[in-house]
Amino acid sequence: MNSRLRRFLSFSSVPLLLSCGAAAVSDTPAEALAVQTQELATGTPAGIGVVMFLNEYALTFNVLDTQVPLNALAAQSIINYRFGPDGIPHTADDKRFVSIEQVDALPQVGPAALAALEAYARGTGRVELPVDGWVGTYQGVPFNVAEARRVLAVVNTQSLTALQSTYNVPSAAANAMVAARPFYDILTLGRLPAVNTVALQNLKAATQLGEEGDPCTGAGTCGTNLHCEGKPYDASSLYGRCVTTLAIPGDHESCSRFVPCQEGLACHGLDSGATEGWCRPAWMSGEFTAYADLTLQGNTTPLTATQAVVGLATVPEDITVELDLAHNNPSKLVLTLEDPGGETALLWDGPNEGTPPKRIPVTRGIPRDGTINGLWKLHIVNPSGVGNGKLREWKLKLTSRWD
Repeated sequence: MNSRLRRFLSFSSVPLLLSCGAAAVSDTPAEALAVQTQELATGTPAGIGVVMFLNEYALTFNVLDTQVPLNALAAQSIINYRFGPDGIPHTADDKRFVSIEQVDALPQVGPAALAALEAYARGTGRVELPVDGWVGTYQGVPFNVAEARRVLAVVNTQSLTALQSTYNVPSAAANAMVAARPFYDILTLGRLPAVNTVALQNLKAATQLGEEGDPCTGAGTCGTNLHCEGKPYDASSLYGRCVTTLAIPGDHESCSRFVPCQEGLACHGLDSGATEGWCRPAWMSGEFTAYADLTLQGNTTPLTATQAVVGLATVPEDITVELDLAHNNPSKLVLTLEDPGGETALLWDGPNEGTPPKRIPVTRGIPRDGTINGLWKLHIVNPSGVGNGKLREWKLKLTSRWD
């Protein structure tokens, strides 16, 4: 079951499943289910979003059948489980899902149904995503989180005249939007009758300038007093981040655990053990989480989990790794961190240092004048081959500066 989940379920699914008026999804295996960076697995944001949706008090067969939409057999199978043996909702024998594996094990529920559930959870805002995270494709127009937010802000606030004249929304679509607003998710807007490819594409094109913190792709893609910073040179991500070009009062001042920086700044150096740090713009620090779900079965050859870092300055200052590692003999593991420039640090030497802690500050190996934006790699090897487990996720906490 787990291998089937990992093969078919991923960060995104077939765009056509998300378009307006999509037919109910069958569970014929779909070769088009693409593998990207975040699997639909128990404990990931996508997995949590799907499980929470299926456990909602208001869940009905009609919601699954017509709104997701699933085919009737898959929808009924889910309802049969949720409502328990008596088939009546909100009684003592009702059941709740606790994992994606439980959902996948139900009769008639397979890869295509799970992909449709993930698509619905994403499009309705039930999945926590980064600002450049893909939400879905509607009427053939793809949206990430920031793009969806900007479009919804316009649709919910602009007059009918402005929608047509300033944002080039066709008359029928503009009238439908005004009549149905406010919208709280992009899926509902994308499925609205009269809203077509032209309407969504024109709205997206007219709202391309990113706000502070939004993803960007280069010069001219950010708003006033902002510029695009931290787009990786190794193509591990298409995006940087829109950051301010304005001076921030208090930049470069000293700080500590007890003497914080002014608003808009963050204290660097403390995570590396310093008692006195220095204030830098808050955008120069970031946290990046990879939901690896990496199986470690006595691996005497290294296995690697990766994480793209974007939107920071040019070189690292503080580097901290946080691990969610489930292993029955973790003291056998050797962990190495590699930066985008190929520099490495021995993160943890289990045979000599024991069980790795959850949080590891990196104070050796990786130079502080190397590359920070790009693909970071966590290598894990078990030289003894003793023990097995899984790296469920890992997080990079970074601060940066100009070189």
